[in-house]
Amino acid sequence: MESKVTLSKKVETYLRNKILNGELQPNDKIAELDVAGKMGVSRGPVREALKTLTFEGLVEYQTNKGCSVTTLSPKDAYEVFFMRGSLEKIALERCGGRCSDEAVLKMEIALGQMKRACEDDSLTAIIAADEMFHRQIVDMGRMSRLTKMWQMLSPLNGAMFLTVKNSRKLGADVFDAPSANKYAVSHKNNYEAHKVILEVLKKGDLKDSCLCLDAHYIIMGEKIYRVNLEEEVRKLSSCSYSAPLP
Repeated sequence: MESKVTLSKKVETYLRNKILNGELQPNDKIAELDVAGKMGVSRGPVREALKTLTFEGLVEYQTNKGCSVTTLSPKDAYEVFFMRGSLEKIALERCGGRCSDEAVLKMEIALGQMKRACEDDSLTAIIAADEMFHRQIVDMGRMSRLTKMWQMLSPLNGAMFLTVKNSRKLGADVFDAPSANKYAVSHKNNYEAHKVILEVLKKGDLKDSCLCLDAHYIIMGEKIYRVNLEEEVRKLSSCSYSAPLP
């Protein structure tokens, strides 16, 4: 008989995949009883799975309303991007921008996995490859506490990707707009974006490597923030108030 932990992991994976591949959209309700019935489990494992997904920023719980699919707020998304990018730049500064042969090899392996994931259009696999790729960068700082701080943000990686995906739909023009940062260009997919990062890192130029990470993280976070704020303003301006007739 499977343990409660094993069952909750299965439910967690099932729901996470549905959210990341778009079968469940933001604001869609997730009923514990319905999920339990589909998965053939009790409500306990479902409840535990929803707690994990709430921590990951993919699900939101509201009293008397239950759970629903959510995305990171523009502010949260910007902060997560800023913090991840800043920690990786600290790691690069610690090693002078010089990547070890081992780190480069592991990033190349992650890049190959990302290419296949992009071809298969598997967001779950893309996220896993992204985690492996960027882990090599932060590890180059050789500071365990720095790595642990970076890892604390890792559970939000799926929500970050989902927020980027949804934001691109809202404001493609913002994402394609030119920037003073030469690396802040729109790429075909995540594989192409990370291919550029690796090419820059291999050159060992600290200034250029940090500039490239700024484009990948901080400028991306700013674009997400702008797109979502513009959408909020658009919605407010489209709302009209009609006074009741006397």
